[in-house]
Amino acid sequence: MGSSKDAAAATTIGYFTTVHSDRTGWTGGLLVLNGSGRPLEFQCTLPIRPSRAHEILFGTTLGEHLISEVIGPTLLQKCRTPISLLCCAQPEAASLQENLPARTPASDQAATVVAIVSEEKNGSAHPTDSRRFAGHGPVTLGNATLLVAVEQLEAAEGTIANLRDIVDTVEPFERITEAIREAQSQMARAA
Repeated sequence: MGSSKDAAAATTIGYFTTVHSDRTGWTGGLLVLNGSGRPLEFQCTLPIRPSRAHEILFGTTLGEHLISEVIGPTLLQKCRTPISLLCCAQPEAASLQENLPARTPASDQAATVVAIVSEEKNGSAHPTDSRRFAGHGPVTLGNATLLVAVEQLEAAEGTIANLRDIVDTVEPFERITEAIREAQSQMARAA
């Protein structure tokens, strides 16, 4: 029988975001940290440039499609570290829970809980997306409120109990963005 200390040590937190540039396209990054905030794994995609036809056909849903159906699942499929809680920067990732890859790195692990990070303490950082977040509830981790599907709230709260060392829930997104920009500048220099 494992102790709560073992559970805390096995708890991981993933951070997923995308960077969009008119020049390079959409690039996604996934950073997985242990419960103390140390990096375990980093993945990023090559830039994805939707065609003009895609832009026309998907219209205003193009961002959500790329984030939650293309980039996010691709990064999660490549990830070798089981993720307990996946924090997402963009509200378009709200439907990522439905698009998690069938194959998980450790099938004996509990399912990954997807959460949208809100810096607002009341969980309403995305007021224009109130329809998108119907059926979501708030939980607090560090300096942010996370919006989690109601059916995942209990699992999220259990995971968060093992992440007491995470104080700044927003800062890892800055690390991802900076790493993506660094990778893009290296690619530009190599070209």
